[in-house]
Amino acid sequence: MRSSHRAVRPLVVTAAVAVAAMTFTPAATAADAGAPYEGLPAGTKIQKSLVIGLDGASVSVMDKTSLPAIESVRAAGMTAASNLYASPMAPTVSGPGWSTIATGAWPDKHRVVDNGFGGNNLETFTNFQDRLEQNDPATSTLVAGTWGPIPEIIFSVGTDLALAPGSDDNTTAKAVDYLKNGNPDSTFVHLDDVDGAGHSSGSSSANYQAQLKVTDAKVGEILAAVKARPSYAAEDWLIVITADHGHTPTGGHGGSTQLERQSFVIAQGAGIPANSTRHDIKVTDIAPTVLKHQGVAIDPAWNLDGKPIDEVVPDTFDSVRGKLTTRADETAVAADVLGWTRETPDGWSIDNSAMPTGGVTEWNGWSFATDEFWSNVDRNQGRETSVRNRNVFAVADSDEWDDKAHAPGKFDSTLVSPAFPLNGRPTASVNFASNYQIDGPQSGEVFISFDGGEPQLVKAYKLNTNKFETLPVDVPAGAKEAQLRFKYTGTNSAFWTVDQVNLTQAAWAVPVTTAQIAAPAASGWHTSAPTLTLTVQEGAAALAAESGARTEYQLNDGGWVTYSGPVTLADGETKVDYRSVNGGGTAEETKTLGTIKVDTAAPELGAMAEGRTAKATATDAGSGIAALEFSSDAGATWQAYTAPVAVGSNAATILFRASDVAGNVTAQQELAFAAVDGPGTQPSGTPSTQPGETPTDGTTAPAGSAAGDSQDGLASTGASGMLLMSSAALLLLVGGIALRIRRRAHA
Repeated sequence: MRSSHRAVRPLVVTAAVAVAAMTFTPAATAADAGAPYEGLPAGTKIQKSLVIGLDGASVSVMDKTSLPAIESVRAAGMTAASNLYASPMAPTVSGPGWSTIATGAWPDKHRVVDNGFGGNNLETFTNFQDRLEQNDPATSTLVAGTWGPIPEIIFSVGTDLALAPGSDDNTTAKAVDYLKNGNPDSTFVHLDDVDGAGHSSGSSSANYQAQLKVTDAKVGEILAAVKARPSYAAEDWLIVITADHGHTPTGGHGGSTQLERQSFVIAQGAGIPANSTRHDIKVTDIAPTVLKHQGVAIDPAWNLDGKPIDEVVPDTFDSVRGKLTTRADETAVAADVLGWTRETPDGWSIDNSAMPTGGVTEWNGWSFATDEFWSNVDRNQGRETSVRNRNVFAVADSDEWDDKAHAPGKFDSTLVSPAFPLNGRPTASVNFASNYQIDGPQSGEVFISFDGGEPQLVKAYKLNTNKFETLPVDVPAGAKEAQLRFKYTGTNSAFWTVDQVNLTQAAWAVPVTTAQIAAPAASGWHTSAPTLTLTVQEGAAALAAESGARTEYQLNDGGWVTYSGPVTLADGETKVDYRSVNGGGTAEETKTLGTIKVDTAAPELGAMAEGRTAKATATDAGSGIAALEFSSDAGATWQAYTAPVAVGSNAATILFRASDVAGNVTAQQELAFAAVDGPGTQPSGTPSTQPGETPTDGTTAPAGSAAGDSQDGLASTGASGMLLMSSAALLLLVGGIALRIRRRAHA
């Protein structure tokens, strides 16, 4: 926790103590999770980390010594031995060593190159405790280091409580006390006495082994304090044990021998296989592993060299570790060390067609080797700086090859990769760890070819380069695969190492398409044609820039149609599916709007009179008839039409209307009936439809309701009406004649 935040905590603690004083004042314990302890703010996390540094501890000697506490961590977790740098990057001394462990970067970045710390870059490449605090100021961080520069310089920035107890006994006691009774989230402990034994007696001495055992007992005390925490069972602990350098057999360090450069990472925690061994983990991976365990995302802008342990994946070169062999012409490496081969990983090849015969066998063209083998064939020539390689790597060494007679000509060998598949993106990145060192006439070039075409130059080295390369390349449209070539030439010059080679392209984002359409009426139907609009992520332009990307829709399980603009849906029931496809041809999971129901037309309504009754019919080809109704009071009230409506002898006007399920309603249709006063009475009234007129709903009046089709008092005019009236008069005339005839007969 940063000091700028400490002022807040005492205020909270003081209030708590004031309340407690009314009853009792308990001692602060680990169970009192919210209270600071002896200057250390209380932690807030379930995830806890403990890194224990053993200054000058040699893992090769540890392997031959009974160290039960350390072995308990190894049995429950992972052990990874690896080599450090040497000059000219930095000597194998504590300043660069602990700074590398604390920052996750090699000395050429943090620039601590001795124990004086002058000109360092620890502000940019800060310690992992500081990064924890920057991410979450509530994190409680503790450092206890016997060697003063650890708490006072390396971890001085950001750490809540940095202690320099002065001796391993005091450092252990402080660490035990705070771990058992306080609540730190992240703890770093440094013990120094093994280094002292190495200086005084050498790493091959009995005194050195004896001190390892003493220090192991202190490690046991610290681990026991962790397990004694009342909250231990509910916590998630990461335990790491490491060292800053080794020691020579006779004592001392700082040089480039294998024993001085050797370090290790022992780690126990969730996801780390028990009793496992790895060859590709480095001390620079400790800081990122702690950060990730504590929930901090590694920002690429930090430019760290390390990675969280669970993100370090063996590369294809590591697959030949089982094919490594012992020395052939080299004599500086021990005869039993398995460390080189020219057998290539699957898909890789070496083109030595321009390589002269002869020279040192191990380096006759590109080879694959380990640092334990290659950097020791001739020390202090810069090979020790290849710290960014992991496990097995590729090496072209013209300097070492030239140490034995060979046919005329220069070293000229090309390492050829397998074909990397491409995903259709217009750009790619060629990535690899590279250590290119110049000492005479030489060249190093990276080429790329597409689909078997002519190799194109990606980079030509002109200067010493030791970094992880990320080289951008343009990909021709339609290219399906790419192949890399690493061509090195030299005449008794230096070397080039390459590792962790891959070609990457930005992944196609799986499109996320959304559909917009107006909500239907409560009936579930649309009564006006709805418009379907599809959008992708940030808008259509998000995919427009991707070659081959498209959005498409499907109606009623038919073919997919490329979406180019809003789509108006026709009447009927239409199942609508939609999706987008990215430029790599990956389609998102098909989405559906279900069935969209559209009915924009009113029902067909017909009304007719039969005698003194009014009839109506209604049909609807869309959503179906919901209601057919009539009104006999000019629309004041409406009733469901279930049978012909009898109107009696009085004048009457019957209105009809129909509605469908969607909610469309017809125009009203009217039937007017004249009153029937008795025989000979002429009906009168207002016609509902004039001859030849189309009803207001757009339909044609059905038979029996058209103008002139009046019956039994239905008032009508026009030619047909006159015909009916004439017929009625004729009937009256005939009836009168018949009556007179009957009267005569009776007379």
